[in-house]
Amino acid sequence: MATLPADEDYAKSLLKIFSDRRVRPGQSLKASQVGPEFLAKNLGRAFDYESALAYSAERGWLKLEFGQIRLTRIGFEEM
Repeated sequence: MATLPADEDYAKSLLKIFSDRRVRPGQSLKASQVGPEFLAKNLGRAFDYESALAYSAERGWLKLEFGQIRLTRIGFEEM
């Protein structure tokens, strides 16, 4: 998938969800909750959410594990 300039903005919006919930490095949120919250807060469309996840994973900000999205130390610092 090609990376677009807006992908970083969507990824930072995704990190905002973790920040709002006061998630610390190493803690996770359920992917089944994060996606709908991203859409409900009008942070982007479903495609934008997928791009945000991919961008965040590539940068090491988030890790996708067993239906969970784990915040890394790098992601926490980016918030």
